[in-house]
Amino acid sequence: MGCNDTMTCDKNMDCMHCDNATCTLRQYDYDKMGKDVDLMERVRLKKANRDNLYSLEPPFPRSNFLMEVSNVCNHACIFCAHQKMQRKVGKMNKDKAFDILQQAYDLGTREVGFYATGEPFLVPELPEYIAKAKEIGYTYVYLTSNGSVATPERIRAVIDAGLDSIKFSINAPQRKLYEFIHGRDDFDKVMEHLRYLNQYRKETGKNYKIYVTGILTRFTENLKDMYYEVFEGLADQIVFKYVYNQGGYMPEIEDYLRCRCDDEECRKCNLPFDAISVTKEGYLSIENADYENMLIVADLNKVSLYDGWYGDVMKDMRRRFMEDDLKGTLCDGCVHHTTAPARPTMPECSEVDEYIFDDSMVRERIEKSNLTVYVPMAADIIHPGHINIIKTAAQYGKVIVGLFTDEAIASYKRVPYMPYEQRKVVVENIKGVYKVVPQVTRDYDDNLRELKPDFMVHGTDWREGPLADVRAKAISTMREWGGQVIEPDYTKGVSSTMIQKKIVDRAKENS
Repeated sequence: MGCNDTMTCDKNMDCMHCDNATCTLRQYDYDKMGKDVDLMERVRLKKANRDNLYSLEPPFPRSNFLMEVSNVCNHACIFCAHQKMQRKVGKMNKDKAFDILQQAYDLGTREVGFYATGEPFLVPELPEYIAKAKEIGYTYVYLTSNGSVATPERIRAVIDAGLDSIKFSINAPQRKLYEFIHGRDDFDKVMEHLRYLNQYRKETGKNYKIYVTGILTRFTENLKDMYYEVFEGLADQIVFKYVYNQGGYMPEIEDYLRCRCDDEECRKCNLPFDAISVTKEGYLSIENADYENMLIVADLNKVSLYDGWYGDVMKDMRRRFMEDDLKGTLCDGCVHHTTAPARPTMPECSEVDEYIFDDSMVRERIEKSNLTVYVPMAADIIHPGHINIIKTAAQYGKVIVGLFTDEAIASYKRVPYMPYEQRKVVVENIKGVYKVVPQVTRDYDDNLRELKPDFMVHGTDWREGPLADVRAKAISTMREWGGQVIEPDYTKGVSSTMIQKKIVDRAKENS
């Protein structure tokens, strides 16, 4: 593969992001994978270096088969291209689906998931798909759902049909952020359904697995501990994944949603070599999140699954992946974190001639959100460090600056050059500042409790020294309502103290 990613692996992190060539993963044989295999390990294998796969005619997949029974979804997750999808919504032809299920099984596939771009529980025939897969002989049948319409009746139906595991995608562990991320205030409803999943398993003794996954964005990347607290006893495993430009449709993720701790430069992808993705139209796609059918390699209404998997279009895409020659395709944006117009691999299967990227929906959602960010500062001598902090804070919501009063500053260092009212005028006119309030003490507790911001932003300079206790208290206070403390790197080479010293030194030189 053309991408040479040497990122080191954090093995202490329950995160699906591990994709580097040096990671010492246990290489499970897909033939042996089933519901007892660690979920994180399963997903890591999708991105781990597996050189034996990379050929124009790889073995037909035994797992990693997703069927899009419908592309209808009732949520509008901020990182998901479904919110701007132009493809007609609908559901798959059941007879065609059953035929493809049989073809895949006859070719050696033993696992299947009934989801892709849509919410599977919106499909009334979902239990029939599961029962048919089990009847054919599939050993592992699974779902991913947002959980909001997974009512007790629907849960019982899919479990009784033979479902082996279900994964709830819950992309924030608290209600306010959940509504912001998912576009729907369904957090309490999802929790109720998750509890019922556990209750029904206890009542019936059925051995199905229950998972929770969280797609981490810059708004939630610090909330892993809260996930474990909120979902304790409700999931067999909680697994995290950094948000990424899935399928190449959402490059705006780079600017607005990407986790600060995510330093990936090039993304590995094994999908063209070991994944079967069938759309609701009956097309074979490279990507299971192919919202506009831009990555179709075969029309299974016209050719067999075998001929599609080993057909010329798929072989050409595999060659392009192996040679890192992806320009002009959506895959280029996903793999290389780039933004450029793309054309469909099979124009006759897509309603879009050229995919032009538009970030307005994500940008406007963030701008209109009621998320607030508290930023304490003295701002006596404005310098690039202040601008960097405010710029970072503005990425999370409306910035409220807690401006230290003259008395507060004088309590721990010199009297400020400018009085509070003058400093307030300056700060109010900095781009990105929503409001300025007085910070009357070195301790932020009173303002934090009054404002209850969703985020607090402070440079890393307070991790040690006299402000370390203030930091610890602020983190503890923010956690009471699910708030987070964001700590961008301290701007090196500049500080108010340094500037003041230069002013004094120059005054001495000129005297």
